[in-house]
Amino acid sequence: MSRITVPAVPDDADVHRSWRQLLTDLDTAAEGHRALAGPEVGHGAVVEVPTGTLLLVVDEHRTGWAETRFGRPYPVMDAVVALHLVHPDGTLQPLWQRRFAQAKSMFGAAARKMLGKYLSAHPQPEDPEVEEVSPGPGRPNLKAEPCVWCATTTVAARAGRLIGRGPDAVVEHRRGSCPAPSAVTAGTPCALCQAATAPGTAHHVQIRQAPGPGRWEVQHIGACDQQPTLEQYEQRQAALAGQRAAEQEREAKKKAAAAQRKARADERRAAKAAEARAAAAATAQAVQVHGVTSAVDVQTPYDKGVRGSGPAATRMRIVERALTLGDGQSVTAWDIEVHGPQADEFADVPERFYLLEDARAEYQQHTWTSDLPTYPSSRTSAPLPATCPTPDVDHCGNCGTTVAIGGWMIASLGLSCPDCYDVMSGEPGRHDRRYHRQR
Repeated sequence: MSRITVPAVPDDADVHRSWRQLLTDLDTAAEGHRALAGPEVGHGAVVEVPTGTLLLVVDEHRTGWAETRFGRPYPVMDAVVALHLVHPDGTLQPLWQRRFAQAKSMFGAAARKMLGKYLSAHPQPEDPEVEEVSPGPGRPNLKAEPCVWCATTTVAARAGRLIGRGPDAVVEHRRGSCPAPSAVTAGTPCALCQAATAPGTAHHVQIRQAPGPGRWEVQHIGACDQQPTLEQYEQRQAALAGQRAAEQEREAKKKAAAAQRKARADERRAAKAAEARAAAAATAQAVQVHGVTSAVDVQTPYDKGVRGSGPAATRMRIVERALTLGDGQSVTAWDIEVHGPQADEFADVPERFYLLEDARAEYQQHTWTSDLPTYPSSRTSAPLPATCPTPDVDHCGNCGTTVAIGGWMIASLGLSCPDCYDVMSGEPGRHDRRYHRQR
């Protein structure tokens, strides 16, 4: 097979009347172009044809106008006929060319004799195999007619292309444009290997055989031996379904085991909490019965300011104490103590707990409140200072001020003025984010 580019129609030729044809034989009983046998190819198309094929190129030109006896004008055409031989490398060797003053006489006896001479020298197959790689522009279609291949669909005017000449001309969709049937049903046999097709492995292929209409065949996509059969596809799907089911079962078992572990841990925590609370109740009962003979401070795990600021601030703390009872038994208690000028405000706070969780819950209910008058602050929206004060100078980690009315406060995330305490307790301040990222 040789890949050739069919010569295009020259600009001065009539694109509607010019054509290209593979010449395979001559019908001695016919006259004119009807004596020519062979498939037509579109001008400008790229096709693959057998090596040694004869390509006939006909270009008609309008030379003037004439009138019928009824006064109707019609064009006067001449014709240039050329015969080419296809070489293995795809080049076209000119064998014969002639210009005819009148297009209607271009395939007279002399021309048919010359074409017959070259057919004898280069025998041609009756039905050469032609594969169209690129359709090229082809001869324009100026009428809306059903496609010769799919028959049921009309090709719009100036769409598709025209095949043949005169009353024998037909219209066709360009290759790949005919509406294909619906999706291939799984299990439909492949027309090439007869194996049942698996889903997604086959498509419809249009078979065009003159004179038409064409037919649709189900064929594997690509090589048949590269596609799984329906049985192989079903086996693979069953294996995948089994794998998915096994994986889901494993995940379900993992979740069930995790839920069981969590339930057991919750039970242990609940039992431990109940045991601790029972022990705390027993301790309280023992303290009430035997009394406390001595108390020793162990540690102060929590300490915070609750009123005011500076040296005169009122503070609350939790003190862990080891108690010795009248019967010699040692127990632990947590006392909440309030010290400062405003301690009377917390007179109703329970003082002693025998469970740290209870003491901490009471401790967290009390928050700091300033006894100084408050004023709307604009520091949070004010621009930061151009430079950071030296580390020796106390300044707020949020607004950067070096002045703290009411005294400096120690927040969980750094030093702050009273106005910025809440910010510095929950997230790093703007000043620290800008100047002290290394902290």
